[in-house]
Amino acid sequence: MQITETSAEEYGRLFVNLPHIYNSVEFSELNRHKAESLHYLLFKDTKVRFGIVLGERNGVLYSPFSAPFGGFTANRHQQFDVIDDAAKALSEYAKKTGKRIVITLPPLFYDEWRLPCIANALSRVAKSATFDVNYHFCLSDFANYDAVVKPTGKNKLRQAMKEDFQFYAIDRNDTSNIARAYDIIRRNRAEHDYQLRMSYEDVMDTIKIIPADFFLITYKNIDIAAAQIFHSATDICQLIYWGDLRDFAHLRPMNFLAYNIFKYYSMQGVGILDLGPSTEYGVPNFGLCSFKESIGCRSSLKLTFEL
Repeated sequence: MQITETSAEEYGRLFVNLPHIYNSVEFSELNRHKAESLHYLLFKDTKVRFGIVLGERNGVLYSPFSAPFGGFTANRHQQFDVIDDAAKALSEYAKKTGKRIVITLPPLFYDEWRLPCIANALSRVAKSATFDVNYHFCLSDFANYDAVVKPTGKNKLRQAMKEDFQFYAIDRNDTSNIARAYDIIRRNRAEHDYQLRMSYEDVMDTIKIIPADFFLITYKNIDIAAAQIFHSATDICQLIYWGDLRDFAHLRPMNFLAYNIFKYYSMQGVGILDLGPSTEYGVPNFGLCSFKESIGCRSSLKLTFEL
């Protein structure tokens, strides 16, 4: 199998069935300034089998270079032996260019047929691998939520339901209320000294090409919690940011927010809400893991390979 580089335009024409939104040309080009250069690669034998977008920074090629995950794109199902050939070809490409390649795959529930085979193939050519734990909520579980939520989560939700909370789904064209939601997230990150990678301008630019939803919780007419969610793949929505203000955390607004978001998407007919990883470079945040498990989430692996 051979690897050739192509233009963004040809790549976009060749790959129309994307495994997730972050592999799109539109998203890659929007974030082009976050890499020194972009490389649109095609994997060919008798036909084009796969594509991958790599962003270069400091001599390292990343997929993704500015997203939660990246990986391969294919228009149709590929057999395991073809996947294996693609992994070997990418390993040879890394050796030929003299550059490390770092690939983070989507959590396994994004493609239960293909991703385990891709992970296996990459693991046999990679020099290292990182295993992150990603949480998701199966929205079909909401119909029986009382059975899937853990006792701790159930007690905190019961407490939250007694408070004067109001839940709002914000129209994606309502820029003033999106700004309110973003401000809560910004303040939450500042209170906990967490990095906020997307500026307000980044958010507004991104939602021009990615369908997005925003949610807000008020308490006695005060904004106290918010969430930002992208429609990341067919039947999957992904939590990008959420958080509450420290002064109100004892009222359990996050349990109220989670419950109402689950209810909202279950009524929309969405299959899965991806709540993201609770580990960083494989190291667990046990408090975050415990919270997501308490509200009924399941865990899945999110794998990163270095070639």
